[in-house]
Amino acid sequence: MKHSVINGAEPADPVHQTPEQARCDAVQAAFRKGDAPLDLFREPPPQPAEIPPTDDVLKLRLAEELDYARRMLDQLGDDLAADMGVVMRHSVALQAVDIVGQMLGHIANVVRSGEPEASVDRIGMCDLKARLLRKGGL
Repeated sequence: MKHSVINGAEPADPVHQTPEQARCDAVQAAFRKGDAPLDLFREPPPQPAEIPPTDDVLKLRLAEELDYARRMLDQLGDDLAADMGVVMRHSVALQAVDIVGQMLGHIANVVRSGEPEASVDRIGMCDLKARLLRKGGL
């Protein structure tokens, strides 16, 4: 029985090959020859338009302070994570430190934004985004 060569000169034995593997081998062979099918490549999705910063100097300064607090928290987390004993005993707390740092970064982006609602829409942390978009009273 023939074996496939890792760097690609010989395909696997076609008798023992699944249809999916045969298609994959054919695509790789075409790519190596420069004849890759056009449907193999897709354009990346368009980048969202950049949101302009706010004109409010106080909000910009508040965002800077939130970023500074996030950097200090990140440094604290890095220092603590360098001690394996601390990591073993307090891994959940260290994850919480990281999550709080991420939250501060997202909040700083919203505060510095000229379009805060659009900035909230771009937040990837589902829980934070949901809390910021909730309806009703405080």
